[in-house]
Amino acid sequence: MDHQNIELRHSISPEMFCRLREQVNFQKVSQRQAKKILENTSYICAAFYNNEPVGVTRLLFDYGTDAYITDVIVNPGYQGCGIGRLLIENVLNYIRQNVTDTKVVCSLYANQGKEDFYHRFGFEKLPNIKYGYGMVLDV
Repeated sequence: MDHQNIELRHSISPEMFCRLREQVNFQKVSQRQAKKILENTSYICAAFYNNEPVGVTRLLFDYGTDAYITDVIVNPGYQGCGIGRLLIENVLNYIRQNVTDTKVVCSLYANQGKEDFYHRFGFEKLPNIKYGYGMVLDV
């Protein structure tokens, strides 16, 4: 696949978002929930090929010290084509362009087996000495 044919957009419809989530077996959400999720996202980067969405990532960002990358999704038929790399590079550039005079801690959850992909961008596994253990609570 030629990356020149990939168009990056900063929005995606709730329907398309739901479809991409289902393609990778993420938790199912209704279109109403998807609309609310997208409205409350700080930044969206969606990859389109032939006007069809093939990937998306979302950023939750306080524009100060903390950023969280979520929903890094690439349609299984397009995985391994560099789309995930384009999405992550785009969102990291967005963070860098929108913060001055402070260091941002950017975190994410890597699906099992994807840790090495994120390591290429400088992400470190937890626990580590600097940040300790990651913790999570299902509510």
